[in-house]
Amino acid sequence: MEGNLHFSLIKKDKIMNRAVIILFLSLAIFSTLFFLMGDMFETEEVVAAEPVIEPTVVLLELTQGVEKSGIVSKSVYKEIEVKLSEAHSNRHALKNELNIQPGALFNRPLLKGTILSNDVISNPGDRDYMFLSLKKDEVPYYYEPSSSNIIENITLQPGDSVSFVSTTSSRSNLLETGYKDIGHLVSKIIISDAKVIQVIKSERNVNTTKASESQNSLVIALKVPQVLKLEMAQKIGDISIVPSSVAKRYLSIRSSDILEDQFGVRELRGKE
Repeated sequence: MEGNLHFSLIKKDKIMNRAVIILFLSLAIFSTLFFLMGDMFETEEVVAAEPVIEPTVVLLELTQGVEKSGIVSKSVYKEIEVKLSEAHSNRHALKNELNIQPGALFNRPLLKGTILSNDVISNPGDRDYMFLSLKKDEVPYYYEPSSSNIIENITLQPGDSVSFVSTTSSRSNLLETGYKDIGHLVSKIIISDAKVIQVIKSERNVNTTKASESQNSLVIALKVPQVLKLEMAQKIGDISIVPSSVAKRYLSIRSSDILEDQFGVRELRGKE
């Protein structure tokens, strides 16, 4: 009887010891997991708290409303800086993606605050550019220089204004007689402030000997009466072209005036 009781006590002690060991092991495992999870949450909180710097991009925004066929110039738009995500979500064209060439025109009316895109801009050479460049009573006129290389020496761009200078003789046709009748020549501006629509670059040939074969040509907006005047002037004399900015509107020079000045100087020198 006593033996059985002693065995039972020993057995109960072993069971209690196991329970205590299991309890301590559980506490140890729980504590370890608790600290590990705490460290993970703290790390995640630190990462989430870091500010995210989003890149920005530059767009072009109209500072005023514009009409169809208006010139695309820096005076009508400004640069604005927006977030990249905003530009992408609104499908805006970035400044460095825009194609704005000299003489570019707006192909539609736009309101103030509009963000510029390539869809609203027409550049020289585009299909609709010539139509946008012409006013109601104007037609495109193709001008190819015959002798003077003035177009080679000046920088002309679409949108610039030019003037035509006609040199004729009051007594003969210069195309037939040349400049033999030197005392009766007149040079005057017959067309002022004509708008250049397109500059056609010549294809230079190294073997070309004639200057006229290597000159640039122009497409110019003219009214029908101006076209008729220019055609007639080319049949009886020489035509030159100059930028309107350097020519007086009604400039007229006679060869007799120049000759009188030269003869007057010679007479003065002879008397000296």
